[in-house]
Amino acid sequence: MKGNGVEVKYILMKVWYISLMGWFVIVFLNCNREGQAPAVAPAAGEELTGTAKMIQMIEEAYRKIDPMKVEYFDNAARAQYFKESMNNAGSIGEKLKNKIYYGYELLGAGKNEEAIVQFEQLLQTVQSAKGQFNPNVSYTIKRMLALSYIRLGETANCIRQYNPERCLLPIKGKGVYTITEASRAAIRLYEELLSEKPDDYESLWMLNFAYMTLGEYPEKVPPKWLIPEKAFHSDYPMPPFKNIANKIGVATVALSGGTCVDDFNNDGLLDIIASSWGLRDQIRLYINNGDGTFSEKTDEARLTGLTGGLNTQHADYNNDGWMDVLVLRGAWYKENGNIPNSLLRNNGDGTFTDVTEEAGLLSFAPTQAAVWTDFDLDGHLDLFIGNESAKGFSNPCEFYFNNGDGTFTNRINELGLGNLRTFIKGCTAGDIDNDGWPDLYISILGGQNILLRNKGTRPDGNGISWENISATSNTPNPLVSFPCWMFDFNNDGWEDIFVAGFGEPSGKVAAHLAALNFRGQLTDGTPSLYINNHNRTFTDIALRAGMDEAMFVMGSNYGDIDNDGWPDLYLGTGAPGFTAVVPNKMFRNNKGRSVQDVTTSGGFGHVQKGHAVGFGDFDNDGDQDIFAVIGGAFEGDIFGDAFFLNPIGQDKSWINLRLTGTQSNRCAIGARVKVTTTDPAGQQRSIYQTVSTGSSFGGNSLQLEIGLDNAVRINSIEVKWPNPTHSIQTFENVQLNKFVLLTEGKPQVEYLKRKRFNF
Repeated sequence: MKGNGVEVKYILMKVWYISLMGWFVIVFLNCNREGQAPAVAPAAGEELTGTAKMIQMIEEAYRKIDPMKVEYFDNAARAQYFKESMNNAGSIGEKLKNKIYYGYELLGAGKNEEAIVQFEQLLQTVQSAKGQFNPNVSYTIKRMLALSYIRLGETANCIRQYNPERCLLPIKGKGVYTITEASRAAIRLYEELLSEKPDDYESLWMLNFAYMTLGEYPEKVPPKWLIPEKAFHSDYPMPPFKNIANKIGVATVALSGGTCVDDFNNDGLLDIIASSWGLRDQIRLYINNGDGTFSEKTDEARLTGLTGGLNTQHADYNNDGWMDVLVLRGAWYKENGNIPNSLLRNNGDGTFTDVTEEAGLLSFAPTQAAVWTDFDLDGHLDLFIGNESAKGFSNPCEFYFNNGDGTFTNRINELGLGNLRTFIKGCTAGDIDNDGWPDLYISILGGQNILLRNKGTRPDGNGISWENISATSNTPNPLVSFPCWMFDFNNDGWEDIFVAGFGEPSGKVAAHLAALNFRGQLTDGTPSLYINNHNRTFTDIALRAGMDEAMFVMGSNYGDIDNDGWPDLYLGTGAPGFTAVVPNKMFRNNKGRSVQDVTTSGGFGHVQKGHAVGFGDFDNDGDQDIFAVIGGAFEGDIFGDAFFLNPIGQDKSWINLRLTGTQSNRCAIGARVKVTTTDPAGQQRSIYQTVSTGSSFGGNSLQLEIGLDNAVRINSIEVKWPNPTHSIQTFENVQLNKFVLLTEGKPQVEYLKRKRFNF
């Protein structure tokens, strides 16, 4: 099964890098960095193992990367290369080209002032040489100069003078910049650009953004270029979720990355693991202190030196009752992405050990897509890893089955999936036909998505078999796909599928799409919300449900932000380009019929790039808070992570469930839960959830945090366990607003004591 349309990915990659560079062609030259010492140097005769060996392997892989073949790797080194090239260039045209490259890489490295000096000089040179250069050259330089001023303003105000309202769209109040010179310079340039090319929607978006930073939107935006203020209005009133990341100690300033939200030390409080994809960026562990703060325990957990990773996924792979973590590396690096993943075993004493090689999971292929579930229902979690393949590099996927002794066996070829080589950006598992066997959905960037039905145990009893039902399930889109998940959107007891696009096939950049969206000019690239038809087919209701905007979606997840029992959707948006200052989005589920945009009313419209998202009840008050990794791809595109505190509290009923498998896998991934309640009018309703970490690019708590709206009684809780007999267990007379442990095979519930506190 080879992916088709992979060239779309290359169109997008090209757009990211050269959307600001007009007619120039990217030059890839060999510039390997030699002579750097590895992070860990073994003593003479000593053989490294475990974590120390992984640190060494990661460093060795990093040293092999050619920065001139990865657009967003080591921009400072790339800038130095072009600086030397422009000094050695023979022709005027070659020198000019290298100077533009040099300025762009300075911008990518976060050296905004130096980039401004470079582009100002270039613009003066080109404008004084009347008629000697193509007019597009001056236009391109001017766009890059304007963007350099935007970045200078963002850095000075949003990072160095940060407050929680900075970088929330629409910018107002305390979010307005106090250092204004850079924004005013950008406005002057963008107005010149739009006077020359009125259909430059990217510049139109940036102009409106620049006016916002000064508190002069919409009044001073020229009407012909104004994005209407009503475009930022929400469809439903939500109390604002305040970003308190700085206050509580989890606002690490870094690049894009993954997150896992769960109780890693089993003290009844949800903790956070966060990664940053910078090749030497440290993976971090934040322990919840239960007093409104977190403490970083990275060093104490023996994680120091383990770096990088665009995504992370957690699960209890060895059934010892402690959450372990998988770190995925190499995504987007193409043939330079042969960096090992890491399986971090939780030792149960506050420390982790890298057991990747010991467990049989060591491989070298670019990826950020993986999913844990018990595909063969033997009580041990298995692992599917979707690797990236395209023209010039080919990597088979990996399908690891758990041997039950802490090791895994890759059976990708035995399952007939060895030819599954395409550009995979997400994968998710769930039981789409209610036969008790978890199925697999794969999101592909630049091709039709794949749905594999798990047919269960083979007739000969030797493993499981699969059926590709992609052609009949009606789930191929978007054609430029990224994150995905399964959930029961309409609470009918059948798993639905959500998959978001990363832009649209023609290659318009994020700011261009945002300008079109907010002006009501809709285009391709909308997400797909596939509702289960109960017959192994689906119907995409995204457009009629109100999800009609084309977006670049990256990190994401679902949760119940208002405890009404309907799953809502948080979409982290953006793209590598610096003009992708577009708002992250929150959609409220309107009783399974439609969605309501509550981005502005809820305070979720962060314009910095949104990556992995984790929902969880961090303060044990019965509602779900949200942790989001914020930051971009380029070396200088750093920002602090976000923590949105849910203000709902005790306004509605709830139940928090922790499931423990005995015959099933210990952390009960894949267990299906049905909670039946009665409201004050005597009406009954059922709410359905599945134990999972949610999105393919996110990490929700495996604790089921279920909003029950105005329920006055829980009639029953039904659990369908992920075991070979698909056994169903029913618990009755469970109290509302409690933390409850449900153990497979044990008839009584156990009420857990949990400390409630305020942030």
